[in-house]
Amino acid sequence: MFFITTKSKKEYLKAFLITVLVLSLSTTSVFAQNNRGSIRGKITTSDQKAGEAVTVHLPALAKSVISDESGIFFFNNIPSGTYDLQISMDGYKPISKNVLVNSGQTSAVSIQLDSSLKELEEVVVVSGAKKFAEKKSEYVSRLPLSNLENPQVYTIVPKELFQEQIAVDFRSTLNTAPGISNVAQSVGSGGVGLSVRIRGFSGNGSSVRNGMNTNWVTMSDPSNVESLEVIKGPSATLFGSTLTTYGGLVNRVTKKPFKTTKGEVSYTTGSWALSRTTIDYNTALNDDKTMLFRVNAALDDQKTWQDYGKSKTFFVAPSFTYLANDRLTFDFDAEIYSGSRNSSYIGLGNFTPSSTINSINDLNFDFKKSYTSDDLQSEAKTTNIFARATYKLSDQWVSQTNFSNAYTDNNANYLFLLINNNPDATAAPLLQRRLMTINSTFKTSQIQQNFTGTFNIGSMKNRLLLGLDYTYLGTNDIRFLVNSYDLTAGNDLTPINGEAPLINIEKYHQMIADMDAPYLVNTRDLRTTSAYVSNVINFTDKLLAMASVRFDHYEDRSTGQNQNFFSPKMGVVYQVVKDKVSLFGNYMNGFANTGAGEVPGGVIVEFKPEQANQLEGGVKVELLGGKLNGTLSYYDIKVKDKVRYDNGFQIQDGTQSSKGFEADLIANPFRGLHVIMGYGYNESVYTSGAVNGNTPYGAPKNVANLWMSYKILDGSAKGIGFGFGGNTQSDCFANDNNNFTVNGYTVMDATVFYEKPKFRIGLKLNNIANKEYWTNGFWSTMMPTRQLVANVTFKF
Repeated sequence: MFFITTKSKKEYLKAFLITVLVLSLSTTSVFAQNNRGSIRGKITTSDQKAGEAVTVHLPALAKSVISDESGIFFFNNIPSGTYDLQISMDGYKPISKNVLVNSGQTSAVSIQLDSSLKELEEVVVVSGAKKFAEKKSEYVSRLPLSNLENPQVYTIVPKELFQEQIAVDFRSTLNTAPGISNVAQSVGSGGVGLSVRIRGFSGNGSSVRNGMNTNWVTMSDPSNVESLEVIKGPSATLFGSTLTTYGGLVNRVTKKPFKTTKGEVSYTTGSWALSRTTIDYNTALNDDKTMLFRVNAALDDQKTWQDYGKSKTFFVAPSFTYLANDRLTFDFDAEIYSGSRNSSYIGLGNFTPSSTINSINDLNFDFKKSYTSDDLQSEAKTTNIFARATYKLSDQWVSQTNFSNAYTDNNANYLFLLINNNPDATAAPLLQRRLMTINSTFKTSQIQQNFTGTFNIGSMKNRLLLGLDYTYLGTNDIRFLVNSYDLTAGNDLTPINGEAPLINIEKYHQMIADMDAPYLVNTRDLRTTSAYVSNVINFTDKLLAMASVRFDHYEDRSTGQNQNFFSPKMGVVYQVVKDKVSLFGNYMNGFANTGAGEVPGGVIVEFKPEQANQLEGGVKVELLGGKLNGTLSYYDIKVKDKVRYDNGFQIQDGTQSSKGFEADLIANPFRGLHVIMGYGYNESVYTSGAVNGNTPYGAPKNVANLWMSYKILDGSAKGIGFGFGGNTQSDCFANDNNNFTVNGYTVMDATVFYEKPKFRIGLKLNNIANKEYWTNGFWSTMMPTRQLVANVTFKF
């Protein structure tokens, strides 16, 4: 018999009540769960494309999501009831969709946007994932490959980042790209060009526009740039050798017309009398919206932070698209540039470094002194023409015919400040002011035909590229040299930070006129005919391989030299997690035609092309619905058949090694916050010859960049944003002898802005700490000190 005592009765009653309470809560929880549902939606555009990266807001629950690549979005665990979905985009009227959520069910909803996705991308305020973290390019592989499918490393810097940083030149825009170092507007064989270092190699001349050749020695303007693509590694297989280097190349992707009438006018001012006006206007020219027109223009005037120096730029870039029919599209655009600026550079003359002076900082240059005058300007006039015809042959095959032509007329006046020994060994070194005038023309034309196809062989998906390419490059330049401007005044040299006589431009012109002959005359006539093929095979939905090869026939008509060369490229990708994590590896080739030279014995021989071969492997990730994009890679580049000099003769046995690793991370961890950061470590070394074991000049071991910005997207403060970041790089050498150092630096910038659909106001402080620093290519260049910049943009 079972007896219940008084005490046990109380305990039993207590346990019973607890059990009832737990069951009650569980029942309530189950009921609550059963009283919830989900929303699944798909966004399409007016041209039936997926509405990717569109923000969908659920105001009643204060929730937001972003549609994926297929235009799909989800809201899970939503209490039953009726809700309004809000799709809001600056510059457009909000779209509202009524949705009924039933218990235990998923409500399906379809939303069609009034504008195409391409037009949506022109809206200034778009999702952070779309702006920064996305890596889409039609140029890197010339095939429809996503970033996770591509075995090559590349970085895309979008125009939205330029705007956020109030970047007014390409130096500012490229400083944001991971792995880039020593960015400067620099000398370029008779013009003012862009100097960079990529993976330990000089990137001078690695300028490509919309995947096609353009003149590398002259500046353009970033007002017409949709994005900058920094494509890493030797890429001659698909881009040829004329305008690529072994470290990589920079591809300028220009803005294209779209169907909606939109525009903006922007004015930027700031320190050093900066005055910059830009305009971007787009419209359809007919009611059917098959003829589309866009024009970008810029007028830029400014002084420098030094006692003398100025620049002036005029730039206009019209573009036109004709949608002939559903299959055929024509694209045309032009860039007309006219600019002038001072071109001053510092290097080593006969100076012998010592234990007390072995770096450029040891010389204690006064950064406010220029040693020049406003009249000593380098002038350039450039016209770039681009045309493309895209024809859809079938659902699987597309034909693309491209044409590019560029002409540049330069009248350059350079000032080289050469560091020389002081006759008084106990005194500071002196400067030799060398002046050079170069009148030059650069002409390049390229015709390219590509066929791309997507098809299956059995169960294996193939994406095939077949291409033909013809490139012409011609240059003429005449150089006059005044070895020491101060010699006529009775002084060979000028004291560093001393009172140097002002350079009189009339006097300089007379010195040139009195010369019997120019210092140097150069002529080039280079023709390259190429054929290439590239195929990507999906063995499974996670495993794919790429195989590519280029045949290159090179003619130097100025010397009569002809060469043939094959350039291969291979890669493999395995997606560990489909569409999220991929492992990749590649072998890539680059080459350079080296011409002819005199070898020991006095014999003239034709050298074979110099080669660079890269092995690389790493991991790519795209997580959080595209909000986080990262790459980590290790590379090893070996260069062989370099021509070196030995006792006045040329020998083709030079070798070089460049290896290291790179990491970049682009993230939109939560609404409004954007982060882009990168780090690169590089070991470059000559492995033969007199400089065996030395590091090439201008190649720092460490380089890093960071930019973080946050924009308030809700509430009364909506539109206010802040940004902060900068660049750092370690020491590098000014020469291959490695006995003189250009010191490393860390420079930080900050910005605050207020953005609304119809206007944007921004304030930027560059070089917050007023750091005095240098970049170094073959020459060293002083970089700007602290600068305050203000911008206002009106949109219509």
